[in-house]
Amino acid sequence: MSLRVIEGTWEEVKRHEAELIGRQVRVTIKPEKPAIQKQKAPATTPGQPKVLRARGMLAGILSTEEYFREKREDTAREDRSL
Repeated sequence: MSLRVIEGTWEEVKRHEAELIGRQVRVTIKPEKPAIQKQKAPATTPGQPKVLRARGMLAGILSTEEYFREKREDTAREDRSL
């Protein structure tokens, strides 16, 4: 006699009910698959402001005020050269 393995959800196994009537069976219930957890950012203490830091490819770029000041100067230079 060879062993036969039927694996799946209860509904999938129950489809074989007719061929299993009168036979000895073993049912093993597997634990549910654990949900994948996302890594959370470290929590800050309440009332403590969040510190934002930018580095890398954005390092050395002008601040917004400096950018607009230079943009106005460039526009003024272009208007004078016409």
